[in-house]
Amino acid sequence: MKKNDFIIVAILIVMMFGWMKYYPALEKKYFPRPEQPVAQVAPATESPVEQIVPAAAAAIEQAVVLAASEVKLPSVPEQYLTLANDDIELTISSYGGAVVSAVLKNYPELNEDDSGPVILDFEAAPALRYDGLPISAGILEETAEGLRYTAALGDGRFLERTFKLDGEYQLTLQDSFINSSSIPWALPELRLPTGPMGNPPGTTAMKGVSSLGVDSFAPVDGVTHWGKKFRKLAPGVLQFTSTPAIVASSPVDWIAAKNKFFVQILNAEGGAKGFDLSLRREGEGKKMAPAEVSAALLFDKELIGENETFTRSTRAYIGPKDFGVLKTQGMEQVEVMEFKSTGFWGFMNPVMYPIKKALLWGLIHFAVFGNYGIAILLLTILVRVIFWPLTHKGTESMRRMQALQPEMKAIKEKYKDNPQRVQQETMALYKEHKVNPMGGCLPMFVQIPVFIALFTVLRSAIELRFSGFLWISDLSEPENLFAGMIPVVGSLNILPILMAATMMWQQKLTPSGAGDAQQQKMMAVMMPVMMLFFFYSMPSGLVLYWTTSQVLMIIQMLIKKKKEA
Repeated sequence: MKKNDFIIVAILIVMMFGWMKYYPALEKKYFPRPEQPVAQVAPATESPVEQIVPAAAAAIEQAVVLAASEVKLPSVPEQYLTLANDDIELTISSYGGAVVSAVLKNYPELNEDDSGPVILDFEAAPALRYDGLPISAGILEETAEGLRYTAALGDGRFLERTFKLDGEYQLTLQDSFINSSSIPWALPELRLPTGPMGNPPGTTAMKGVSSLGVDSFAPVDGVTHWGKKFRKLAPGVLQFTSTPAIVASSPVDWIAAKNKFFVQILNAEGGAKGFDLSLRREGEGKKMAPAEVSAALLFDKELIGENETFTRSTRAYIGPKDFGVLKTQGMEQVEVMEFKSTGFWGFMNPVMYPIKKALLWGLIHFAVFGNYGIAILLLTILVRVIFWPLTHKGTESMRRMQALQPEMKAIKEKYKDNPQRVQQETMALYKEHKVNPMGGCLPMFVQIPVFIALFTVLRSAIELRFSGFLWISDLSEPENLFAGMIPVVGSLNILPILMAATMMWQQKLTPSGAGDAQQQKMMAVMMPVMMLFFFYSMPSGLVLYWTTSQVLMIIQMLIKKKKEA
């Protein structure tokens, strides 16, 4: 490669980095998006649907102050009881019958041998406590099936709630609003929240990809992933329970608040009239990012006659984003995994969805000795075997193109003053020798759907969490070797460097196709550098797959080259 070519490559790389850094600001300045109605905020002291105020910073701060000052807790001490099975332990509070913590027994909190289990702490914003009712110090007691909470709300009105664990992570609530008075009870609009969900300890966020999200499901609209719309919400810091953001007024069947590996799903029998979400951000300016999310079902007013009881049943899933468990829940709750694309790319689901499920199945069943690194290697080999006919055909096409280079060069020389004639003669040459000029792209193109599908699977596969392989301690995260000690990038990730090196080697072995030889040499350098940049902060499991795939391709090329020698 000539010196001038290296200069051009360097300039292009600098331009690429500059474009990625400054394009969002230029887009915002010169191509502003229309304002979205989801950026409205309602104080929790009012009904979230009756009064909506602009999401200005001053209004948010005022709402937080008012909400904090008007929350009245009972004067008697708070009491707790636990409800547990082999998978989960819930701590229930006598203040409103709320869930204040969930211990997920089968999942360690840290990637350490002596780590305790994951604890979802909802103490600051209790889950499943109705907003809209006075917080009462009720009575908690054990029953044959679970727990019972009973609270007197005054004037002969009571709330009786029963807790029952069904299955691994499924909690069933039965709420009975009892009116024992001779006066009808106008039950107000109520809000039933999840607990806040933050990033698990040690989670590394990829640039531009948030692991926190809120989902909703309605029969008409299907599943909506609101995490993709977080950037359209008010830029201020929204606090839990005090300033929920109104995002929908249409009925929903369930809502979910999730982080990378765990999720809470509230499913109301008969549905709810709507929902809201709360989002707390950390950082300032461009570094501001979601830190915690929460969501809540909104229930309409009810009129309960004298000596009558109104009952509402709600199911709450609090546990891992485990495809096998979630698919049994029904109502598309498994889609908190985001296996199905929405919006423009939805048309790809008939192809991509089966691929994603097949890859997840392979990942789980190929884990020899419980090692998911081995599973990824075996999965890569299987994918290579399946697509071998296409990659072989593509390689052969490029070899035939290389053999035609002298004739193509002669055509360009003969008709150098007539570009249209050059194109016609070149296409005739391709047709005569049965060469597809695009055939050489097949080895790369056939891997793209599988790569995208695997990225979707690995970004939230609970199976890979804290799963080690060789020097990698966690396949769901970058390697992060010597964290904080490496200038610029922060830590050392070996796999992306190996991936870039194998890509250069593979392109060196790949026969040259049509086109300018110098341009192809430039691309042989630029592509590995670009891929190194894009892959550097990706989960190591994904980089392991791509690197292994390239090594297998190199081996295939070397064997073929040896046979032809």
